[in-house]
Parts: sequence; C-alpha cells; structure tokens
Amino acid sequence: MSAITFEELSSKLKEFLVVDVRTRDEVRDNGQIPHSHVLPVQELDEALALSPDAFQSKYGFPKPDPNNEGKQPLVLTCRSGRRVGVADNTIKTKGFTKHRLYMGSFLDWTEKGGQVIKPGQPFQPQQ
Repeated sequence: MSAITFEELSSKLKEFLVVDVRTRDEVRDNGQIPHSHVLPVQELDEALALSPDAFQSKYGFPKPDPNNEGKQPLVLTCRSGRRVGVADNTIKTKGFTKHRLYMGSFLDWTEKGGQVIKPGQPFQPQQ
C-alpha cells in the first residue's frame, strides 16, 4: 500500500480502479471522481467475500484482485481520508497489499479542480 497524489491520480485516472468508500447518498448528493465506483466502507468486508461474478452483478464493476493480476491497480478514496484508513485495514485482512490510498480524497480532488461527475449517479446494487 502506498499513497497517491492528486497529480498522479488525475493524470492517470483511467489506469486505476478507483473505489469510493463513501455512502451512495453522499456520492449522489456531492458527486464523484470520474470513472470511480462506489463501494461503501460498511459493505466492504462482505463484498470482498463474494465470488467475482456475484460482486460484478451486485456492484457493477470487476471485483478487485489482491495481487492486481491482470487488473487495474486499486485506489481507495472517500470524502476526506478518514474512511480510507478504515477501508485499508479491512482489505488488508483480505490479502490486499498492492493498493493505493488517496488520502486527500474527494475534498482534495475538488479543491484542486478535479473534474466531478455531479450529481453523482452511483451504481445501485440489485436487491
């Protein structure tokens, strides 16, 4: 795990699997980083226990791989960086070691002029 800066993330955004761990309501109300996916931190542990097909069906994007084998590198983001730390601890228990953390998160993104999809339209999981 290592930190990622606004400059690196914004210049290579499509190269990463960006997962926003805020709630769907927060994303809907405030917007989101382009190409990011919503997986609330409260659902993270259970979500990573799903099979790849079940994960894709429920969350609308490929299940992250702990080793990033054949997949985009995982970057976690939230509103201000606090929940990223919680998410980091959760995914480490699932064997993730090669992910990145955007510690400034959405607040830093918007302060530095990053494009925002607003209003956010997070993928709604199937019930």
